[in-house]
Amino acid sequence: MLLTLMTSLSLLFLWMKHPLSMGFILICQTFVVAVIIGMTLSSFLLSYIIIIIMLSGVLVLFTYMASVASNEKFQSSMSLMISFTITNFIIYMTSSNFMEMVTYPNNKIYSEMMYLIKMYSTSSAYITIMMILYLLITMIVTSNIATTTEGPLRIKN
Repeated sequence: MLLTLMTSLSLLFLWMKHPLSMGFILICQTFVVAVIIGMTLSSFLLSYIIIIIMLSGVLVLFTYMASVASNEKFQSSMSLMISFTITNFIIYMTSSNFMEMVTYPNNKIYSEMMYLIKMYSTSSAYITIMMILYLLITMIVTSNIATTTEGPLRIKN
Protein backbone atom coordinates (compact mmCIF):
# COMPACT_ATOMS: atom_id res chain seq x y z
CA MET A 1 0.00 0.00 0.00
CA LEU A 2 2.76 2.46 0.90
CA LEU A 3 4.81 1.51 -2.14
CA THR A 4 1.76 2.11 -4.32
CA LEU A 5 1.28 5.52 -2.73
CA MET A 6 4.96 6.34 -3.23
CA THR A 7 4.83 5.33 -6.90
CA SER A 8 1.64 7.28 -7.55
CA LEU A 9 3.07 10.39 -5.87
CA SER A 10 6.17 10.10 -8.06
CA LEU A 11 4.02 9.88 -11.18
CA LEU A 12 1.86 12.78 -10.03
CA PHE A 13 4.98 14.89 -9.48
CA LEU A 14 5.88 14.47 -13.16
CA TRP A 15 2.52 15.93 -14.23
CA MET A 16 2.51 18.97 -11.93
CA LYS A 17 3.36 22.39 -13.34
CA HIS A 18 2.76 24.69 -10.38
CA PRO A 19 5.80 25.01 -8.06
CA LEU A 20 3.75 25.03 -4.86
CA SER A 21 1.94 21.82 -5.77
CA MET A 22 5.30 20.24 -6.55
CA GLY A 23 6.52 21.24 -3.09
CA PHE A 24 3.42 19.74 -1.50
CA ILE A 25 3.99 16.46 -3.34
CA LEU A 26 7.63 16.43 -2.17
CA ILE A 27 6.46 16.87 1.42
CA CYS A 28 3.96 14.01 1.04
CA GLN A 29 6.64 11.84 -0.57
CA THR A 30 8.97 12.59 2.35
CA PHE A 31 6.39 11.40 4.86
CA VAL A 32 5.72 8.19 2.91
CA VAL A 33 9.45 7.40 2.61
CA ALA A 34 9.94 8.11 6.33
CA VAL A 35 7.11 5.73 7.26
CA ILE A 36 8.55 3.01 5.00
CA ILE A 37 12.04 3.43 6.48
CA GLY A 38 10.65 3.47 10.02
CA MET A 39 8.70 0.27 9.46
CA THR A 40 11.65 -1.42 7.78
CA LEU A 41 14.25 -0.55 10.41
CA SER A 42 11.83 -0.94 13.35
CA SER A 43 13.16 2.36 14.69
CA PHE A 44 11.61 5.66 13.72
CA LEU A 45 14.58 7.79 14.78
CA LEU A 46 16.12 7.73 11.30
CA SER A 47 12.70 8.61 9.88
CA TYR A 48 12.49 11.68 12.10
CA ILE A 49 15.94 12.78 10.97
CA ILE A 50 14.96 12.35 7.32
CA ILE A 51 11.75 14.33 7.84
CA ILE A 52 13.61 17.19 9.53
CA ILE A 53 16.32 17.35 6.85
CA MET A 54 13.98 17.12 3.86
CA LEU A 55 11.35 19.47 5.27
CA SER A 56 13.92 22.13 6.03
CA GLY A 57 15.17 22.06 2.44
CA VAL A 58 11.67 21.90 0.96
CA LEU A 59 10.41 24.74 3.14
CA VAL A 60 13.28 26.96 1.97
CA LEU A 61 12.27 26.15 -1.61
CA PHE A 62 8.61 26.68 -0.71
CA THR A 63 9.34 30.16 0.67
CA TYR A 64 11.31 31.09 -2.42
CA MET A 65 8.69 29.75 -4.84
CA ALA A 66 5.84 31.39 -2.92
CA SER A 67 7.50 34.75 -3.42
CA VAL A 68 8.28 34.09 -7.10
CA ALA A 69 4.94 32.55 -8.13
CA SER A 70 2.62 34.35 -5.75
CA ASN A 71 0.11 35.47 -8.40
CA GLU A 72 0.19 32.36 -10.56
CA LYS A 73 -3.16 30.58 -10.85
CA PHE A 74 -3.46 26.95 -9.87
CA GLN A 75 -5.25 24.94 -12.55
CA SER A 76 -6.27 21.31 -12.43
CA SER A 77 -7.23 19.45 -15.57
CA MET A 78 -9.83 16.71 -15.74
CA SER A 79 -7.69 14.59 -18.08
CA LEU A 80 -4.90 14.65 -15.47
CA MET A 81 -7.29 13.43 -12.79
CA ILE A 82 -8.66 10.62 -14.98
CA SER A 83 -5.22 9.45 -16.12
CA PHE A 84 -3.91 9.61 -12.54
CA THR A 85 -6.83 7.50 -11.29
CA ILE A 86 -6.36 4.89 -14.01
CA THR A 87 -2.60 4.75 -13.46
CA ASN A 88 -3.05 4.46 -9.70
CA PHE A 89 -5.54 1.61 -10.16
CA ILE A 90 -3.18 -0.27 -12.48
CA ILE A 91 -0.25 0.17 -10.08
CA TYR A 92 -2.36 -1.05 -7.16
CA MET A 93 -3.56 -4.15 -9.02
CA THR A 94 -0.08 -5.14 -10.18
CA SER A 95 1.67 -4.40 -6.89
CA SER A 96 -0.78 -6.39 -4.77
CA ASN A 97 -0.17 -9.50 -6.90
CA PHE A 98 3.56 -8.91 -6.77
CA MET A 99 3.62 -8.51 -2.99
CA GLU A 100 1.68 -11.77 -2.53
CA MET A 101 4.35 -13.63 -4.48
CA VAL A 102 7.24 -12.03 -2.55
CA THR A 103 5.84 -12.32 1.00
CA TYR A 104 6.91 -15.39 2.95
CA PRO A 105 4.84 -16.61 5.90
CA ASN A 106 7.77 -17.59 8.13
CA ASN A 107 10.50 -15.00 7.93
CA LYS A 108 11.65 -15.09 11.54
CA ILE A 109 15.32 -15.00 10.56
CA TYR A 110 14.76 -11.91 8.44
CA SER A 111 12.93 -10.09 11.24
CA GLU A 112 15.68 -10.94 13.74
CA MET A 113 18.29 -9.56 11.36
CA MET A 114 16.34 -6.31 11.02
CA TYR A 115 16.60 -5.72 14.77
CA LEU A 116 20.40 -5.82 14.49
CA ILE A 117 20.65 -2.93 12.04
CA LYS A 118 22.39 0.04 13.63
CA MET A 119 21.48 3.68 13.08
CA TYR A 120 24.45 4.58 10.90
CA SER A 121 25.31 1.29 9.28
CA THR A 122 26.86 1.29 5.83
CA SER A 123 23.49 0.80 4.16
CA SER A 124 21.85 3.84 5.76
CA ALA A 125 24.98 6.01 5.86
CA TYR A 126 24.69 6.68 2.13
CA ILE A 127 21.13 7.92 2.55
CA THR A 128 22.18 10.19 5.42
CA ILE A 129 25.10 11.61 3.43
CA MET A 130 22.84 12.25 0.43
CA MET A 131 20.31 14.06 2.63
CA ILE A 132 23.04 16.23 4.15
CA LEU A 133 24.44 17.07 0.70
CA TYR A 134 20.93 17.86 -0.58
CA LEU A 135 20.35 20.29 2.27
CA LEU A 136 23.77 21.91 1.78
CA ILE A 137 23.30 22.37 -1.97
CA THR A 138 19.78 23.73 -1.45
CA MET A 139 21.05 26.24 1.10
CA ILE A 140 23.93 27.38 -1.15
CA VAL A 141 21.75 27.71 -4.26
CA THR A 142 19.04 29.60 -2.39
CA SER A 143 21.52 32.03 -0.86
CA ASN A 144 23.12 32.63 -4.27
CA ILE A 145 19.78 33.17 -6.01
CA ALA A 146 18.28 35.41 -3.36
CA THR A 147 20.83 38.17 -2.85
CA THR A 148 19.86 41.16 -0.74
CA THR A 149 20.03 43.71 -3.58
CA GLU A 150 18.00 41.93 -6.23
CA GLY A 151 15.64 39.01 -6.59
CA PRO A 152 12.23 38.20 -5.18
CA LEU A 153 13.39 38.10 -1.55
CA ARG A 154 15.00 41.56 -1.55
CA ILE A 155 14.58 43.99 1.32
CA LYS A 156 12.25 46.85 0.38
CA ASN A 157 13.08 50.33 1.66
